[in-house]
Amino acid sequence: MRLSIILPCLNEIRHGYLDCILANLVAQSIPQNNQVEIIAVVSASEDGTDVFLEEYTAKLVGLQVVRSLAKNRAQRLNEGIAVSTGEIVLLHHPATLLPEGIAFQLIEEALGSGTRWGAFRHSFDFSHGLLRFTSWYSDHVRVQQKGIVYLDHCPFIDRQLLAKIGNVPDLDIFEDTVLSDRLGKFAKPVLAQGKIITSARRFRQRGIYRHAMLNQLLKICYHFNIDPRSLNRLYEQKASINVKY
Repeated sequence: MRLSIILPCLNEIRHGYLDCILANLVAQSIPQNNQVEIIAVVSASEDGTDVFLEEYTAKLVGLQVVRSLAKNRAQRLNEGIAVSTGEIVLLHHPATLLPEGIAFQLIEEALGSGTRWGAFRHSFDFSHGLLRFTSWYSDHVRVQQKGIVYLDHCPFIDRQLLAKIGNVPDLDIFEDTVLSDRLGKFAKPVLAQGKIITSARRFRQRGIYRHAMLNQLLKICYHFNIDPRSLNRLYEQKASINVKY
C-alpha cells in the first residue's frame, strides 16, 4: 500500500501547531520503499508558512511543498490529490496530530477489512466535559451511525473511490459533510483503532459553549441550504481559517 498524505495550509505559523504536525509526521514509523508521500499545499501566506515548509523538507523525507493559488481548503486538498501517487489518500487537517508513530499501520489494519475509506477516532488537546462528549458523539453517532466524517478525523480514502466521486467538493465549508455523503453511497466508513488529537483552540478562543452553539447553528443553516460562503464567513469571523478573504 502506498499512502499519500495531503496537508492543506494557510497562515499556519500563527497558530503554533504546524511544527507539531510535521514533528508528528517525522516520528511516524513508516515502512521503507517509499510507501508514504507527504504533500503540503500552501496558499499565499503572510506569516512565512510557505518558507517554513520548504525548509522542513530537509528534516522530513518525502515532503513535497506545492505553492497554490487556491482560495479555500477544498481546492488545496484537490491540488494535492492531483499531484499525489498513492493508492490511499489521507486528508490531513492542519490542526490535528495523527496517532503517535503508528498511523500507517493503523490505516493498513482498518482497510484490511475490505472497506474503502475510514478515519481515526477523535479527541481534543484540552480536557473539558463538553469536548469529551463532542469527541464521543463524533465517533459513535456521526461516523458510525450517520457515516459523516469531519476533516479533523483525518479521513483516508481509496484513490479510485475518491476519483469516482470527483474528489473533495469545492465548498468553503461543510466540504467534508458533502464528501462523506458522496462516499457513503459506495461504502461505509471504518474507524481505525488509534485516536487523533485535534486542537481545541477555536473553542478556547471563543468560549467553549459559545463556539459549540455556533457550530450547531451552522449545521442547521447547512440543512436549509444557505450559501456555504456566507456560512464560512460566519464561522471564520474574518479570521481567514480555511479561506483567504
